[in-house]
Amino acid sequence: MSQMTISTRLGRSTALGARAGRARAVDAAPTSANHGFRLLCALLVALTFTAVLLLNTVRAEGSYVLSTLETEATALHDEKVTLADELAGKQSSEHLARAAAKLKMVPSTSTATLRLSDGSITGVASKVDGSRTLTVDLPSTGTAPAKDD
Repeated sequence: MSQMTISTRLGRSTALGARAGRARAVDAAPTSANHGFRLLCALLVALTFTAVLLLNTVRAEGSYVLSTLETEATALHDEKVTLADELAGKQSSEHLARAAAKLKMVPSTSTATLRLSDGSITGVASKVDGSRTLTVDLPSTGTAPAKDD
């Protein structure tokens, strides 16, 4: 910086100092008007923090419930698979043949079918050799049919 610049600046500052002597002091605006604004800002900040806290709590609770439901869904799926395998095993022809043999049932040599629409019988069913006889109670008459023996 040159000397002229400094002296020019000093001259200006002294000129301002002369004016400053003529300036008068003014009181600041009352601070009571700022209390409402400060209170409003503090209230907004507190409400924001409360809302964030509540949202995080609800989200954590939802996460816990979701985790519990996923665990239950996995257990139910495993049980479904186990029951489906068990049902498939019980429906197999080998299992049905063993269950029939335990009940002393024998395979049929001929079949007959009943058409439900008109009540007609198609095919001829023959008696299966066996020592056990079966009696059927007919619901329409309430009486047992006569034995063929």
